[in-house]
Amino acid sequence: MARISEAETERLKKEVANERLVMGFGVELKRHGAELIGTCPFHGDKTPSLVVSPKTNLWHCPGKCNVGGSTIDWVMRTTGVSFRHAVEFLRADPLY
Repeated sequence: MARISEAETERLKKEVANERLVMGFGVELKRHGAELIGTCPFHGDKTPSLVVSPKTNLWHCPGKCNVGGSTIDWVMRTTGVSFRHAVEFLRADPLY
């Protein structure tokens, strides 16, 4: 298997909009200042604790699960796949 270049992973982290990706996984986001917030799919969230930053293209849940990261991290966390499979997912899906 060919190694995934750092340039390719950085490209995906920059070019794939986290906002669009998160909403594509069924999370409703609402504007909250410069950020977007929604309920975290990783724990039983009653009030929005998931924060998506369009400026940095990162996401974070400061709530119970306290996780966050890039677009690749989102795919890995929501689908339970490896880094390689997350990259392949983002490469293959024209929506993202």
